[in-house]
Amino acid sequence: MSEEILRLVHQAHALTEQSAATETDYWQRKKMILADLSLHLVQAALRQERPDAQELKRYLFSVLTVADGFLDDVELKPMAEVLLRAATPGQLPQ
Repeated sequence: MSEEILRLVHQAHALTEQSAATETDYWQRKKMILADLSLHLVQAALRQERPDAQELKRYLFSVLTVADGFLDDVELKPMAEVLLRAATPGQLPQ
């Protein structure tokens, strides 16, 4: 099942990257970038039997950082920075 999902994610990833590269509207472009990063997160979660903690941390940080611009009532950027400080190589934060 993971292989099928990864194949579909790969297709969606190509479309979001293409769309982000050609989009001229600032917010639409940010939405495409957020979607692209989210797809990277799915790939990182499913690519290996046990996801690589550093890769997950990097994509979570990126998703939270970009998503921060869409939420007025929540500060995601500081949460993203806490995630980076809390995680040590090879481990996910608890």
